[in-house]
Amino acid sequence: MSKTAGNCHKLIDSGKALADICAEIVEAGRVAVDTEFFWERTFYPELGIVQLAIDQNNAWLLDIPALSDQLAPLGRILADPEIEKIIHDAKQDLTILRLATGFYPKNIFDTRLAAGFVGPSASISLLDACREFTGEILTKEETRSNWLQRPLTEKQCQYALKDVIFLPRLRDEIISRADALGRRDWLVEEMKIYDIPENYDDPPIDEVYSKVKGCSRLSRSQLAVLRELAAWREKEARRRNRPRRHILPDEPLITLATRQPANVAKLKEDCGLSPRAVKRYGVQLLAVIEKSLQLSPENHPLSQRKSQNQKFSSQSRKILDLISGLCKNNFIDHALIANRKEVEKLLQTTDKKNCDIPLLQGWRHAYAGERILDILQSETP
Repeated sequence: MSKTAGNCHKLIDSGKALADICAEIVEAGRVAVDTEFFWERTFYPELGIVQLAIDQNNAWLLDIPALSDQLAPLGRILADPEIEKIIHDAKQDLTILRLATGFYPKNIFDTRLAAGFVGPSASISLLDACREFTGEILTKEETRSNWLQRPLTEKQCQYALKDVIFLPRLRDEIISRADALGRRDWLVEEMKIYDIPENYDDPPIDEVYSKVKGCSRLSRSQLAVLRELAAWREKEARRRNRPRRHILPDEPLITLATRQPANVAKLKEDCGLSPRAVKRYGVQLLAVIEKSLQLSPENHPLSQRKSQNQKFSSQSRKILDLISGLCKNNFIDHALIANRKEVEKLLQTTDKKNCDIPLLQGWRHAYAGERILDILQSETP
């Protein structure tokens, strides 16, 4: 089955062995990659193992804690534009690998995203993708394992190997179907999004507020407070390497942004903070709120609320229905074309032909964007 299958609890834990494996990968020109990590008590995931496979007979498990300062060969493989890295649902794995190796990825083939171009959903699970494209049956019994424990069990090792050894076949079958549909160029174009270095860095500190659950309920002035509070929490979480929720959960942030307490007494009374949080962070939170309230209205974030314009809402539904109809019988996931926010942005833009959304670029423009622009133009008085 693989070089490690018979004795897979012997993880690759030496720099020399890793360098030899990477030399084989260079010669092969492609490698399937997966990661297993532990992520419960830290801001950044703790990487346990990395799985690599050229094919079903050449696969390895890397002991990352043992190799933590010897990962440069793996990083060079990750960054080599001549070596294709095959990954299912690539973004998270690549972000973790960039953090572990210091190298930014190039030449990625994401089997999850690619599947959306040839029939199934672009959010298909690895289990379903393997069944659909290769006929292989995977299990998810070890999904919640502690991948930092040593030694790993035989079940853990076999589970980890199966997550990677079928990826080359999965990729090849997707490519075959894409060729039959004349969509190979679409895949090549789409995979370039994984070559953008900024995708793997921590998000800008002043943008994290938009991910706080409940932010769409707030006014612009309240969002200004939330933006500063979320930025404070983000800095604290990164500094201490603790999950955001361990600093403050989302709900109290929304409450603080809404009620904007001016003193510790108000913090204690009705802002949903624990006595420990008030004691530890109260002074800092009040300072952040006070500072944010001094911002002028032009420096407030744009509203996150859904459009209340009935005309735009009706038009956006019409366009999304059109996109869905175009995709329904053409073996492509309509979610790849455009989402509601992008359609609403298009509708609210005066210069529609130059609106900066994916729908009007590349293969999407040829497939659906041009037709949608023609419809909108015909409806303009």
